[in-house]
Amino acid sequence: MTDRSQESTSESVRVSEVLAALSFALDLTEGQTLGHSLRTCLIGMRISERLGLSVGQRRDLYYALLLKDAGCSSHAAQVFALLGGADRANPSRVDWVSYLKAARFGLSQIAPGASWLERARRIAAFARFGPRVANELVETRASRGAEIVARLGFGAGVSNAVRALDEHWDGSGQPKGIAGEEIPILARIMCLSQALEVYTSVDGAGHALRAALARGGKWFDPALVGIAVEYEHELNRLRSLDGAALKGEVQNGEPGDAALLAGPGALDRIALGFAEVVDAKSPFTAQHSYRMSDLALRIAQRLGYERSAIATLRRAALLHDIGKLSVPNSILDKPGPLTTEEWEVVRLHPYYTQRVLLHIRGFKQVASLAAAHHERLDGRGYFRGLKGSQIALGSQILSTADMFDALTAARPYRPALPEETALRIMERDRDTAVSGACLDALANVVESWDGALQRPDQVFAIDGAAIAPLADGEEQRQAA
Repeated sequence: MTDRSQESTSESVRVSEVLAALSFALDLTEGQTLGHSLRTCLIGMRISERLGLSVGQRRDLYYALLLKDAGCSSHAAQVFALLGGADRANPSRVDWVSYLKAARFGLSQIAPGASWLERARRIAAFARFGPRVANELVETRASRGAEIVARLGFGAGVSNAVRALDEHWDGSGQPKGIAGEEIPILARIMCLSQALEVYTSVDGAGHALRAALARGGKWFDPALVGIAVEYEHELNRLRSLDGAALKGEVQNGEPGDAALLAGPGALDRIALGFAEVVDAKSPFTAQHSYRMSDLALRIAQRLGYERSAIATLRRAALLHDIGKLSVPNSILDKPGPLTTEEWEVVRLHPYYTQRVLLHIRGFKQVASLAAAHHERLDGRGYFRGLKGSQIALGSQILSTADMFDALTAARPYRPALPEETALRIMERDRDTAVSGACLDALANVVESWDGALQRPDQVFAIDGAAIAPLADGEEQRQAA
């Protein structure tokens, strides 16, 4: 059985193009306006032009800016647990040195809509433990982001910059409290650049530069602030650009005279890295993308899925939930039933998956497969309400694997179900929600495996192509 609609592209794709597209998902996680990471990248590169950095340093800065929020999802559940609702609020941006500012943050963010008694309890806990917990959150975010960057194959310059993103010039930052020139120059540029982008997006470049000047010598390297004050027009110009224009400028701004190209193995490694970002968002989805990918590829093997289309299927499996980064943890981790409004937010996550993946040249089929993983054969799925043959075989496979893994994993509203129970539940939806052929293949997989998750490098050996790091020689450089 084949699925000829899933043709893999042989077109060369820049690493920067892939990372720029996936950065939109990181913006969703942070609750930032789409394009935040790209605008921050362009601001940072403008500042670096005046510093006389080497080409190697500027390339490290470029990739660090695109990946600065790689660890952002790792503290989302913790922030929700601490604040009781505003899980997209970022405690790392709070001036903890100022008690009044920290208290104002707590009062505005903690448990909105809860009873006064619950809010009072949480506010008391926040007042007592907030700064310490915030440091732990930033430490988790920083170390997780640096780990993901390193596993993608980037060097110490990139990972160290991501790790030190929230350090401040006067030593009041986190997680290590280092100061001045102890902070890597790339991290200092990134810290100022992202603040300028956020303030510009909200209140315009004039306000952003006044805020930077007020915090020069405190949060920010004063020498860098002195350079940035010349860029008011540029900040406002970047604010006006749409996603396509931002992507184009970022791609054209890659430092040096060559562009880093991603071969098939490198694309898989990037997909793995962003699958980790997705799975880290909630304790209830830890390793979901790995498990779902493993199951989907095993099902595909048993269905005789076309070998040339496996690469597309595995990338779709790994990235199927990237749109879920748009869903707040107050919904993902809610122990009770969802409201109608909350359910509508959940139903939109495949739409965001498609929207993000379509930004990558050559990923049209990956986007199509991944975005249809919640469609049902009877047309009652989401987000497009596709029916029967409108749903590609690859998407039917993903749907089957996703449903089985969801049933056999713990959720905030129920414990994990035994595999036999999950299969019985899915059997009730044979050929209405789930393909009978996919169900039979799944049952065969479950019967013959031990339930253990394979390591990611083993999962993707199914077509004989091992996953390769970004510096493995499979990647090439082409003249920019």
